[in-house]
Amino acid sequence: MNLRPSEILFRILPPLIALAIHFPGLHAWFQQDDFAWMGLLREFREGAPLLDILFKPSQHGTWRPLSERAYFLIFPAIFGYEALPMRLAAFLTQAVSLALAQDIALRLTRSRLAAAFTPFLWMASSHMTIAMISNGAYVHVLGAFFLLAATRCLIAGRTRAMWTAFSLGFLASESNVVFPAIATLYTRRLNLPLWAASILYFAAHMLLAPKRAAGAYAMHFDLSIFSTLYRYWRMIFEPENFTVFTGLPVLALQLTGIAITLLIPALSIVKKQNTGILFAAMFVVLLAPVLPLAGHVTGYYLTVPLAAFALAAAWLVSAWRPAAIPVLAFILLSAPCAYKATEWWRARGAVAQTLARRIFATRQANPGKTILLHNVSDEQFWTTLAHYPFVEYKKTYVYLAPGEGTRIQPHPESAVRLSEFFLSPAQLSLLRQQDRILDLQAP
Repeated sequence: MNLRPSEILFRILPPLIALAIHFPGLHAWFQQDDFAWMGLLREFREGAPLLDILFKPSQHGTWRPLSERAYFLIFPAIFGYEALPMRLAAFLTQAVSLALAQDIALRLTRSRLAAAFTPFLWMASSHMTIAMISNGAYVHVLGAFFLLAATRCLIAGRTRAMWTAFSLGFLASESNVVFPAIATLYTRRLNLPLWAASILYFAAHMLLAPKRAAGAYAMHFDLSIFSTLYRYWRMIFEPENFTVFTGLPVLALQLTGIAITLLIPALSIVKKQNTGILFAAMFVVLLAPVLPLAGHVTGYYLTVPLAAFALAAAWLVSAWRPAAIPVLAFILLSAPCAYKATEWWRARGAVAQTLARRIFATRQANPGKTILLHNVSDEQFWTTLAHYPFVEYKKTYVYLAPGEGTRIQPHPESAVRLSEFFLSPAQLSLLRQQDRILDLQAP
C-alpha cells in the first residue's frame, strides 16, 4: 500500500506532537521504584537464578516478566545505569500506541478530525506523567500497546495477529485479562476462547501471585467500586497542582469535564450512534482491574483507560462539530499542566542522578568501603537513598552521618524507616578502627 506524503504526515504528526507534551520525560533519570527494579541485574550477577528473577511474583502480587523483569534486565545489562535508552524505548512504544489509537478512532468514527484529536486527548492528561518519566511504569505503556494492538487487529479481522498481541499482553500486564470484554463490546457476541484464556490466566495468577487481604492493595468487591470509578473519572478533569502549574482555577477544567460527560450520552441518543458509548464502556472495562483497590486510587492507573477516554471525547467531534469546543479546551487547559508536571519530575530525577553518580564513582574507586554521607538534603534523601539503590549482596553500603536526620522530614506512610540509614555508635566506631569508613559530602 502506497501512502501519499499527506497521509504519512496525518499518521505520524499527531502522535509525535502529542508526545512533545511530555518531552522532558525523555530525559528523566531513574525515579522511585526504578531503583528497586534496577537491582534485578545486580541480584542475577550475585547468583540469583534467572528463572526466579523473571517469573517469581512481586511482593504486591504482580507478575510481569516482560514489562518489568526483562525490561530491567536487558537495558541495564547493555547500557548500565543509564536511563535514556529505557526512556527512548518507552517513548517509541507509546508513539506506536498513539498511532494505534488514532487508527482505531479513524476506523470507528470515520472522521480524520476525531482521529487527529485522539493522541492529544490521551497525552494532554497530567496523569500520563508517571508513565512518561518512570521506567517502573513501563508496565502501563507496554500493557496499553498490547491491548490496543489486539483491539486494532480485532477491528481489522486479523484473528492470528489479535491472538498474538493478546497472548503476549499477559506477559506485560495483568490488566490484559479485560480484552475479551472489549471484544464482546465491539462484536456484540461472546468469544469463548478469548474468555477461556483470560479466566485461565486469572486463576493461575491468583494461585501463584495472590493479592493481599489487607492494606492499600487489598481488593474490595462491594459498592465502593462505583465510587472509585467516579473518583477516577473526576481525576481526569482535576489534575494535581493544576492551579500551581497553570495559574488557573481548577473549575475551568472541571467545566470541560461536565460538558464532555453530558455530551457523550446525549449525542449518542440524538445521533442514534453507539460508538461513543462503546468507547465510554471501554474506559470502564480498562479501569475494572483496579476498581476493587479502593484504598489505592492513584493517577498512573489511568494510563491505559485514558486511551478509551481519548477515543470517547474524540468521537464527540465527529458526532457534532461544536463539541470540539470543550474537547479542544480540555487539551489546551490540561497540556500545560502535564508538561510542567513532567518537567518537575525530570528536575527531581536530576537531583537523584547527581547524588547517585557521585556515590557510584566513590564506591568504584574505594571498593569495600562503607560510605558515610554528610549534608544530605531532604530532597536528596527521598529521591535517592529512600529507594535503596546502593546495595551489594542485600546490604546497603551507604549510611547517613550522625545528626543528618534533622534535615529529613519523616514520611511514615512510605514505610521507609529512617533509623535504617544510620549506623549505631558501636558499628561506626568499629568501622573507623578498621579504616572501612569513607566520609562523603553530598553535592
